[in-house]
Amino acid sequence: MDKPGSRNLIVLLTALVALGPVSVTLYLPSMPALGVEFQTDTGQVQQSFTIFLAGFAAAQLVYGPLADRFGRRPVLIGGLLLYIAGSLACAMSTAIDTFLLARLTQGLGACVGPVVARAIVRDKFERSDAVRAFAFIGTALAVAPAVGPLVGGFLEVWFGWRSAFVFLAGYGALMTWLVLMRLQETIPARDSNAVDPVRLARNYGGLISNRRYLGWLAPIVFGLGGLFAYNAAAPFLFIEGLGLSPDRFGMLAVFTVSAYATGSWLAGRLEGRLSAKGTAGSGLAAAIVGGALMLLLSGELSIARVIGPMMLFVFGFGLLIPACTAAALHPFPRIAGSASALMGFLQMGMGAIGSLIVSTVFDGTALAMGLVLAAMALMGGSGFLVLARAAGTEDTAAGEG
Repeated sequence: MDKPGSRNLIVLLTALVALGPVSVTLYLPSMPALGVEFQTDTGQVQQSFTIFLAGFAAAQLVYGPLADRFGRRPVLIGGLLLYIAGSLACAMSTAIDTFLLARLTQGLGACVGPVVARAIVRDKFERSDAVRAFAFIGTALAVAPAVGPLVGGFLEVWFGWRSAFVFLAGYGALMTWLVLMRLQETIPARDSNAVDPVRLARNYGGLISNRRYLGWLAPIVFGLGGLFAYNAAAPFLFIEGLGLSPDRFGMLAVFTVSAYATGSWLAGRLEGRLSAKGTAGSGLAAAIVGGALMLLLSGELSIARVIGPMMLFVFGFGLLIPACTAAALHPFPRIAGSASALMGFLQMGMGAIGSLIVSTVFDGTALAMGLVLAAMALMGGSGFLVLARAAGTEDTAAGEG
């Protein structure tokens, strides 16, 4: 983990994982402008957020097995090319329907980064080093949601909303070049049966019935549902509700992302000093308190009443992600791609559900967001307590075959 080659690999993997968050957050300051451009309502604009997450979630179930069958590099390159095409289609859209289809395509391509990156970490690092690697990725990745709205806000003010998607297409092109030039194949052995339908059903069925796997995933899955509910509502709360300009709204991300980065950095420092369950439990406690505060303070809209609870929520989320991710993937070396894919599918699926709920019942206040945030935190904690703790520490790799 301390070798220069390992550090360079982690930096590249971080950039690939960031493809998703950057694609989600860069255009947030432009969401109100999209409603004006396409002459549509807030709900339809928010659907562009949800449909991206739906595509992002669904494609992971395909990329994971493909990465186990054909290797990490070719699957990465194919997904990145699809992402570039979707980003350019977004930039050229002239109606909301074509924009939504382009966002779906973009999401289908973007998810290749996190799926394959997590599998590569599993390929290259032992469990303790994997926790540190995921902590590093989480800390560095915190920059992406901060830079996204910040850069997107200036792009919106200076060049208009289309420039955000031209920027994303360029980012995808850069990642493709780096993968071609710098990334060597890491898969220990290709699995010729990885895409066999019967084998896939057995692998995914074994994973979804593994209490330990699901228990470690619960805090991440429901935490992301709360985070994306916030992302779907925040532009309209701050830009339309409080009258902030898009660039000033983008600057607010510095607060929440700093809290997330602090939690993720602390998770790496606690590795070896506190058990994985202790770290995850501490993160869950912080997230639950943050969600409860968001709900309690939702009666009156102000920057402090929204950003303060959200900082506590994302601090807890950043603290629990590295330990939960490493613990969930560790028992499955032979199907790391499929285990990573199902993890991403459940995460982004819940993110889509969280954003859909908020966009459906959004009333211009923080109430809907507070309800979703509090509910997601409680469900993540309950799932962890019921499943992971009940399963104990057994590393049963159910479904590997």
